[in-house]
Amino acid sequence: MKKKIFVLFIVIISLPIFLLVLNGTATPDQVLDHDICHTVPGGYTISADINGTTVNPSDAIIFNVTTSDVIIFNVTATGTFLFVQAPNETTTVMQNKDIKILPTTDKILDGSGEDKDSNPNSMIITFNITIPETDGFYYLFILAGNNSASGAPAFSHIIIGFSVGGVAPPEPEFEIFDHFGLLLGMSALILLSVGTILVLINENKFVKIHGIFSGASWILTLINAISLINQFDLNNIDIWFSFEPFWVHVSHIILGATGLFTGLLSMLFGIAAERKYAKLTGYITLACWWTGYILGLIIVPPALDDLIINILPIVMSLIIPVSIGVLLWYVEAKLRKNRMKSK
Repeated sequence: MKKKIFVLFIVIISLPIFLLVLNGTATPDQVLDHDICHTVPGGYTISADINGTTVNPSDAIIFNVTTSDVIIFNVTATGTFLFVQAPNETTTVMQNKDIKILPTTDKILDGSGEDKDSNPNSMIITFNITIPETDGFYYLFILAGNNSASGAPAFSHIIIGFSVGGVAPPEPEFEIFDHFGLLLGMSALILLSVGTILVLINENKFVKIHGIFSGASWILTLINAISLINQFDLNNIDIWFSFEPFWVHVSHIILGATGLFTGLLSMLFGIAAERKYAKLTGYITLACWWTGYILGLIIVPPALDDLIINILPIVMSLIIPVSIGVLLWYVEAKLRKNRMKSK
């Protein structure tokens, strides 16, 4: 019977790990973090003057406009090998493609016909933009950077918000694994699963290691939950339920919370030597956390193109629980040895 349960656990653990290697990611959302691949500001400056209001890179200024408004403003930039550009793109940080932008959405080079500043390493560009005909909120993204650099050039940028019809800015996006849930979650699951397998093999021999591994797993999950809660804006509860698929996300939360509660009960029952109830709550915890983890992979779209980035968190997901387990095992062995000496 124990061999069958052991094989079952191996299968249960192997499938999610295989899916993790293929699709997993623990890197936080880097949409706004240009420092990852660019040097920002990298010696470049940029600002805009809109109706007497100066917009600098650190500003979060919103202009209330109406549909089809035409806005003319100057952008000033400085830096070597300089270019200015309002990219013709629509992403999570810009809706430039929805806005009609003149004179161009291509790079405007220092000293070109659109540059009104004759001095080198300094540019003044007059942009003429037409607001969309549909109510909404639009971010205009304009950057000044190094035209001589290959790959990811150094640059500085400004983001200007336009509210059409009084529409509020979009809520900040938040991915379920921005809080490194994959890394901590997998570490906790490996610790809990290994501890469960060991006690199934030989309960009397491995009961202490099982307790240590399971306790460490619960602590990691608690840290994981706290780090997740800290990412949310407590003043905006709606974002807590903004993930899709909605019921998958809700189930993910319920399973994680249930496992955290039953895991605590399992520890308490184990301390009280109530093995029957400790096993029952322990199995519930294991089932809830593995199921919730797999649902988390469904919430976050696969990132097959980011496998290289994912190698580190995958390796760390294996190293962390093993290191914690070995350390706790060593400490427990030392304490046991000292108690024997004292006797």
